[in-house]
Order: sequence, then C-alpha cells, then structure tokens
Amino acid sequence: MALTPISNPATSRSVGKLLPSMTRLIDVNRCRVRPDDLIAHQGYGVLVTDVQGWIGNGLEGVYLHQTRFLSRFHLRVEQVAISCVSANVVDHHAITAYHLAPSPAGRAAEPPREKQGPSGSEVVHKAREIQVNAFCGNGLHMDVIVTNHGLAAAELSLVFELQADFADFNEALAGKRQQKGLVERRWSESEGGGTLEFRYERDDLDLASRIVLGGAGRVSDLGDGLACSLHLAPQGSQLLTLALHPHFMGTDFAPFYGIDGSFDTGSLAAAKRREWEAGAQTIEAANPVVQAAWDQAVSDLVSLQVLEGEDAAPFMIVAGMPNYTGLFGRDAYLTSLQSMVLSPQTLRGALQVVTPFNAAEIDDEADAEPGKVLHQRQLGPLAQLKLSPFLAYYGDASTPGLFLLAAAAEFANTGDAAFFRSQRQALDGTLAWMAHNQDERGFYPYQTRSSKGVKNQSWKDSGEAVLTHDGRMVQDPIAMADIQALYYAGKQSLGLALIATGDEKAGHALVEEAEALKRRFNQAYWIENERFVAIALDPDGHQVRTVASDPGTCLAYGIIDDARTETVADRLMSDELFSGWGIRTLSARHPAYNPFAYHLGTVWPSPNAVTAFGLHRYGFNEHMIRLATGLFSASQIFDLDRLPEVFGGHARDARHPHPGLYPGACSPQAWSAGAVILLVNTFMGLTPFAPKRALVVDPALPEWLPELTVRNVRVGAARVALRAHRSGADTELEIIDAGGIDIVRAPALPPGQDRLAAAFRSML
Repeated sequence: MALTPISNPATSRSVGKLLPSMTRLIDVNRCRVRPDDLIAHQGYGVLVTDVQGWIGNGLEGVYLHQTRFLSRFHLRVEQVAISCVSANVVDHHAITAYHLAPSPAGRAAEPPREKQGPSGSEVVHKAREIQVNAFCGNGLHMDVIVTNHGLAAAELSLVFELQADFADFNEALAGKRQQKGLVERRWSESEGGGTLEFRYERDDLDLASRIVLGGAGRVSDLGDGLACSLHLAPQGSQLLTLALHPHFMGTDFAPFYGIDGSFDTGSLAAAKRREWEAGAQTIEAANPVVQAAWDQAVSDLVSLQVLEGEDAAPFMIVAGMPNYTGLFGRDAYLTSLQSMVLSPQTLRGALQVVTPFNAAEIDDEADAEPGKVLHQRQLGPLAQLKLSPFLAYYGDASTPGLFLLAAAAEFANTGDAAFFRSQRQALDGTLAWMAHNQDERGFYPYQTRSSKGVKNQSWKDSGEAVLTHDGRMVQDPIAMADIQALYYAGKQSLGLALIATGDEKAGHALVEEAEALKRRFNQAYWIENERFVAIALDPDGHQVRTVASDPGTCLAYGIIDDARTETVADRLMSDELFSGWGIRTLSARHPAYNPFAYHLGTVWPSPNAVTAFGLHRYGFNEHMIRLATGLFSASQIFDLDRLPEVFGGHARDARHPHPGLYPGACSPQAWSAGAVILLVNTFMGLTPFAPKRALVVDPALPEWLPELTVRNVRVGAARVALRAHRSGADTELEIIDAGGIDIVRAPALPPGQDRLAAAFRSML
C-alpha cells in the first residue's frame, strides 16, 4: 500500500490494496466516525441526529454551550409514519433529509388506468415528499418543504413533535441525569404559525428554548406536538420554517442562518471569516491525496471558529465535535501552533481568548493556582451547578508550556512587539507558577488537588494513560517527559523573544533555565540499556520505563541531546510503535496494549504530526516521510479525507485492511486538522521569524509528492510564495515571491543534529 505520484487522478487517489483483487475501489467504503449519528456544528453549537435526521434518543439534540435546547424532533403526517429516503451532512453546519408519505387521495392521486385494480402504485405511496434542511449555529434554523407529487390535491396534517430537556452534554453522553427540573411548556399562536416555549423551572439555571414556527397556516397544539393543516395542489409545495432561539444564562441567541441557509453577509462574523480566508496560506500539491487532506483540514478549522468577540478573538477554535465544544486552552494553543503558518490570526485569537482566564488565586477544586493556564471552560448545567469542576478548570500541566510557546510563536510570525508586551504580565505569572511547581529535582510534576479533578494532566489525560512497563498504575505526582520538553521549548522560545524585544537580561536568564532543564532531563530520563527516553518519573523520582510515543514530542521540542536522537527516532519508527499508519501511543509489546484503548495503543494524528516535525528537525527525513506516508494514507480511509481525533492501532498488514476506528472519536477535531497543516508545512520546513524579516526553509518532499507550492505565507507584513520540487533524491526550492524578506535555507547537517537550532543561530 503506497501513495504514488500524480499521473492519473482517477488512480492516484486510491490508497491501493495489499493483495491482488478482482476489483479496484476508488473513494468508496470510507470509514465513518460515529456511523449511527449525523453531526452538524458551528462554533459552540452542535446538532446531533440519527441517520434519518431525527432527534429523540441518546446523545441526539441541539446543543449550545454544552446544554441541550432541543431533545426531540420528529415529523409525522396524521398518524402515518413517514419513510426516510436519505439524510446527510451537506456542510459543516447543515443536514438535509428527504422523507416520503403516501397520498390520502388514493387512486385519485395516480394516473388513470384502463383496468381498475387495487390502489398501490408508486405515485400513491411516494406522493408526499417532506424535505428537511437543518442549519446549526447559535441555535437552529430548519426549513421543512412539503410537496405533493400526486395528481390530486391533498389535505394533510403535518405534526411537529418537539421537546426540550436541558440536559448537559455529558449527561446525554453518559445516559444518566445528574440534574433535573420541571420543564414548563407554553404555546402562543400567531398568524401563519406561533411560538412554542420550553422553560427550565430551576432558579439556579436560567435556560429556555423559544421555537418559532412560520409558514404553517393553521396550527393546533396537540400537547405532544404541533399540527399544521396544509392544502397542496398537484405538484404544489409549501415551505414551513422552524427557528430555535436558545436563552442561556441571561443571554438570548438568534439562529445564525435563515431560509435556505442564508446569513447576513454584512455581519461581523461573516466579515471576520472573509478576513481570515484572505490572509490564509494556500497550497498546490502535486498529489490529490495531500491536496484533499489539506483542503478538508482548512475547512474544518474554519468551521470550528467561534466567530465571537473582537480583533482576532473570533478566530479562536473549539476543540472537537461533538464532545468538546467548550473553551479548551490546551487544544486552542496546540492547534494554533500546528497551524500558525496557515494563519497567525488563529494563534493571536487563542491568546486573546484564553489568557484572560489565567488563574489569579488558589482554588483546589479547580486545580487552580496563580499563573496557571486554563485547561477547559465548560458552561453546561453540570459546570454551572458545580457538579463538575469544569466551569473554569486548570488541571492540565501542558497548557502553561503551550502558552509560553504560543506567545513566542505569535511574535515570531508577526513581529508585533506591542502585542507581545501586552502578554508580558500573564507570561510572568505563568513563569512564577512554574518556579513554584518545580520539585526538588528540578522537574515539573502534576498532581490533582480536586475531589473531581483529572488524575493524569498531560495530553494523555485518561485515567489509565500512565502505566509502568509491567502494567501497574503510576501514582501522582508524575513528572511526564513531554511536559519537561514542552517547558524547555517554551522557556527557550520565550527567552529569545524577550531578547528580540530588548529585555536581554530576562531573556538570557530564561534561555539558561531552559538549558539547565535540558541537562537535568538527559541525566534523569535517559534509559541507557534501552537507548530510549522514560515517559515519566514517578513520585520517588524513579524512571517509568514504559515504551510509548512520548519521546516523539520530546524530539520536536528539542530537549533530547543530539547524540541520542538517532536511537530514539529508530525506536519510534520500529514495528513495536509504528503501525504503518502512525506511531501508537503505547508499544504493541506492552502487557496493557490495546489498539482501541484511548491512550494504550491507538494512533493520534496530532502528536504524530508533532513527531514528524521533530524527525525533520533532526534530519531524519526518511523516517519523517515514512510517518507522513502512513498518516496521509490513513486520511484516504476516512470519510471526507478527514483524519479523526484518534484511530485504531492495528498493524498495516494483510490481516488488517484498515486500522479500525476509535469508538466515539471526535470528527472534525481541531488537533487532527492542525496535524495535516503541520505535516504539509514540515515538507517545506517553514519557520517564520519576523523580527529578523526572515523565513527559514528546509524542504524535503517524498517521492509521491514531486512538487509542492505554498502561497500567502505571512512573515510580519510580508507575503511569501515558494515552490519545492524533487530533483532525483533531493528537493530543490524555487522562490516565487520573497515578499522583501530573507529566505534562509537551513544548513545541511548530518542526521541527528538540530537543523532548526542551527538556522536560528546563523540568524542571531
């Protein structure tokens, strides 16, 4: 199974087959994440239906801020069940469904016959078509188009079954309510329709659903539904509209979309989206697999924007659909770092939205301490009632390091010293928190203090994610290797940014702190007999010698000594960890290995892309290309060429034609979309450094991608266009438009030496 250079577009899209086959499959049999659901979304809102477009069971519903404002939607014609023809997600925010019902006119609805027989023709049984177009965004707008395809006029009563239960998303996901209340139902009729209101009768939760029905003619309230009396001439149609306006904790929301999905092109949200698209990087890839994955990833990132707030705040993204629609600091920072070359505005938006939530005081139940950075902010009923700690929760140790990196990277991309300085107080607060959290060995462990907190507080945050080599749970406090690497990179990058903005004393001090951490790390975490990195230190400072994916991100952040990087890279890409599709979270030889356990053997595109960046950083381009080949091959397996949050860890062999899906994975997911952007820009080796008006480039294209063009790469105010193409085994670079800045080619160093650091040393 291999990607091939583009020659015939009809065949180059195919991932190929391991074994000879009588047939060749092209763009069919894609794996669908959550095959029992249809999911549409925009910003903080999500719509989940069954495969026929109905709402009524399990997780199904219309949500805003993790609160379910519609828990039932179904249509019936009189007492006749209508049959679904098809239902599909047609855009990120839209679902279209077609349904049919028989005509009550019987023979009169069908063509005349010479011989009378029992009525039952196709014309009769399919006479009434009901099309439902649902548009999610700040609530819901729905168009219901009823058409009579019979030859006789038809009278019908179309019944809307509607309910709201105001469940928290996590309650719906678990199938168990933790908070309840009576729901008041009130109907008020008006010309052509009316308003149905559901209000939650709790003093501590101000929640209501106002549903406006229009174009309906005469409406009767049946108690369990609203009956609309319609008269349709032959081939006649009638449009009914339903608009759900959520009322959430004192704020009224109006649906973003109108009839046929129309929206106000003059709105701030629409203007901001045009602004972002005009400033975003574009590519032209000589392999349609790469182009399709890139286009889908960009589209997904745009769809996850919140489109609220001022300046760059609307470009802040939510984490993933449908599970993670709150504000997640870790996800926002990591994704914007992965995609910073695509658009520095996403990075600035994350900083503008997340930084104000940095903790100012100690709150043990929220795992908060002054200077600690927000992990997640969920606004649903469970958080509002403090049944979960997530109204503002700080139980993640990676987010502080990502904050330092994000602030430094935003400055490196834009050169905006004023904005960088505006973050200084918050950055100093986080550095002070790091100093306070450092243990006696000079490392940074985590430990929850909350009665409802998260045990494991790195990106591997499931309860069983950190195990010893023989499968035992590691108790807190735990000093994860990737957290140390992230703090190293954060301090080093922030130190360079401080030096560039004139604070040389503080900057040099931070760089020295980072180098001292690197020295300690390589003494304490290196497993000499394994020639690999321990994933953590336990509470006693002993190595957790489990073989897992974590050293890959350590490579990317530059904390491993150059002389040790080769054995780490080789181990990461061995069959023990590399499945052929990506690097598993845990070694296949570990006693707890499970290809479908969240962090115990699955493949996550995001840390894999970060690892690919690390492999490229140290010149291990054969490994980088092999890893990227697996990930882009995987993108073809999944619906829409979209890499999901996580997928199975099965080996890529004859027995396993695809790796399998992780049950309940998010799709789209911000990290995974950002992973594709990072992979493509890793092929080009792009690292902007606006303070020196420079762009570092270090291209390395795989054989199956003979040419790659990037345009609108932003370095400060400049816009750069470049083209890379393979020449034999090498990759050549063509500068289409330098934009008035220096294009700095990374030095050609032997594998195992830090090419990125060498390029920066040459500039500084």
